[in-house]
Amino acid sequence: MVVLGNAEIWRVEELRMRAPLSIMTEDKALIDQHRDWLAPDFLGDDEQCDFVFQSWLLQLDGRIVLIDPCTGNGRPHPMPVFDHLDIPFIERFEATGIRPEQVDYVFCTHFHHDHCGWNTQLRDGRYVPTFPRARYIFVQREYERWDPRRPGYREVDYNIGVFERSVLPVMEAGLAELVGDNHRILPGLEVQPAHGHTGGHSILHLTTRADQAYFTGDLFHHPLQMIYPALHMPGCDDLQQAIESRRRAVSLALESHALLIPAHFPAPHMGRLRQQHGIVRFEKLTNEG
Repeated sequence: MVVLGNAEIWRVEELRMRAPLSIMTEDKALIDQHRDWLAPDFLGDDEQCDFVFQSWLLQLDGRIVLIDPCTGNGRPHPMPVFDHLDIPFIERFEATGIRPEQVDYVFCTHFHHDHCGWNTQLRDGRYVPTFPRARYIFVQREYERWDPRRPGYREVDYNIGVFERSVLPVMEAGLAELVGDNHRILPGLEVQPAHGHTGGHSILHLTTRADQAYFTGDLFHHPLQMIYPALHMPGCDDLQQAIESRRRAVSLALESHALLIPAHFPAPHMGRLRQQHGIVRFEKLTNEG
C-alpha cells in the first residue's frame, strides 16, 4: 500500500507478460543511452521487460475507487495469454481487506479488454456487474467509440465482444454514469482527457492534502515514452493525438512533481519525473507514505 496524503492506494495484479523493448523502438543506441536507469526494473539483460496487467484501488476520504479492472476470467481472446483466463483476481482483490461490495466507484481509463473486463462476471450464463454497489464512471466519448451499434464503428480484433460483455451489462443494470471529458468523481479526484490511444482515453487526477498523482492508464506503456513521447505501442486510434497527450502529461507532471501511476509498469510500478540540465528522467518510487 502507498499512502499519499489522505489517500491510500493498493495494487491488484491479474497477470504479466514479458515482451521485447523492440516493439516500441529498435534504436539500440537510444536504449543504451538510458540503460543505466532502465535496468533492471524496466529493461532486462535479454532486452525485454515485464508488462504487468493490474488494477488500482484508491481509498479517499472513506470512499473506495477501483481503477482499470483488467481482463476478467473465461473470455475468448485472440492472444493466448488472455484467452479464457482462470485467475484468482477477486481473491487477490479481497486480500487488500476490501470486498467487491464495498467499492463505491469504478473508473476505466478506456475500454480495451484489459482495462474493463472485471466490470462484470459470468453468472448463470449472463454477464452481471462484479461491484454491485458501485457507480461505474464511463466517459461518454469512450462509450460511443466502442458501441458497435453506432454508425461508423471501427472494429479492433483484440477487442471484439468487450463492449457487450464488460460495458453494456453495467449500463443495462443502471449502474453506469456517462460523463463528459472533464468530470469530478469526488473532491480531489477528477477525470481528465488524454485522448489518442483510444478515442476517449482518459486519466485520473488525484489531489490530496500533501501531494498529487495521475493514474495514466495506457498513456505510457514504458518509461522511455516519458522521455520520447513519439515512441509508441501498436494499436492507437489516433497516434498523433496520443503523442500530444503524452507531451501534455509530461509537462504537467514536471510542473506539479506529481506521482505517475501507469497501468502496466512493473515494480516499483510508479514514480516521478525530474528535469535536470534539460534532461528528463523517470525516478521510480522508492519509499512513500
